[in-house]
Amino acid sequence: MVRFPSMRTLLFRPRILSRLTLGCALWSCAGVSLDATPVFSQTPSAAQPLAPLTPGAAPGATTAAPAPRPLPTPPPEPTAQDLATPPAGATRLPSGVSTLQLRASKSKESPRPEDFIAIFALGRRSDGTVVQNTFVTPEPSKVQMSKLFPSWQEALGAMVVGEQRRFWFPASVAPKNPKTGVQEAVVFDIELVAIGRMPTPPSSVAAPDPKAKQVGLGTSILTVSAGKGEATATRRDAALIRFTVWNDHGQMQTSSQLDGRETLFPLDRVMGAFADCIVGMKIGEVRHCWISAAANEGFPGAPRGALVIEAELKSLADAAKVFTPGVQKPK
Repeated sequence: MVRFPSMRTLLFRPRILSRLTLGCALWSCAGVSLDATPVFSQTPSAAQPLAPLTPGAAPGATTAAPAPRPLPTPPPEPTAQDLATPPAGATRLPSGVSTLQLRASKSKESPRPEDFIAIFALGRRSDGTVVQNTFVTPEPSKVQMSKLFPSWQEALGAMVVGEQRRFWFPASVAPKNPKTGVQEAVVFDIELVAIGRMPTPPSSVAAPDPKAKQVGLGTSILTVSAGKGEATATRRDAALIRFTVWNDHGQMQTSSQLDGRETLFPLDRVMGAFADCIVGMKIGEVRHCWISAAANEGFPGAPRGALVIEAELKSLADAAKVFTPGVQKPK
């Protein structure tokens, strides 16, 4: 079973970020390529293949290639009658979508709007034409619930991990045929593989929390969970960080939890406002950080404008040893 790191642990191979400057130039030891945009998504490139998760790997460590995953088993193919109309046993949801459970699960975990889900999906039109099939790939696709059409949010939001369901989406709530531009009814078989729990944004996002302390021009911090030990992050360190970034409307922009890897930031080379957020943290400490639009010089995956960041410091290393000029970066 594929698991998102937020569900259990974050002891996975980290990404290493060598630059975070005005141009936001960066490289990482493991990138995530974009999958085909699912037909049920409102926004382009909303689905991505899950990156391989490697427990216990140290920063820069090389690991053996994982054994290939077997292809998932799709549900039994629907009959022509099933494609034409939902069977008598199907449940009709308020949006008009009908659903029938194909495989039960003992899990009680259901996704929230801010969460990511990992799914396999096979969609057909009423004539049997396949519009999307991710059961032909070993890795599920992941998509944020909030990026789905409202009717799909309603449908998938009621699923639990491990469950397979068939959904009948009437034309009124179905996506348009990309060739004709016409909305067409579709039948989708979906297996919910995993849920990626995203952190809840701070209660104050439009402005720093009144208890926050200003530590730089346009940067304010607030410790929400204390760390341990005496060592604190300095600008000479490389900091391994779990982070999530929101805009000042509370909308998530990016997160290290999306690909299951914390990120190793050399604090002497990152955006100054972000370094201000991290300097002084102890191992295990969790901070909320507010960066003003003027101080936002660029953060990977996030737009310009004011940002709110939750950061947890996982470990520290000597940046000069990790990022040595002229030495090939770890893969």
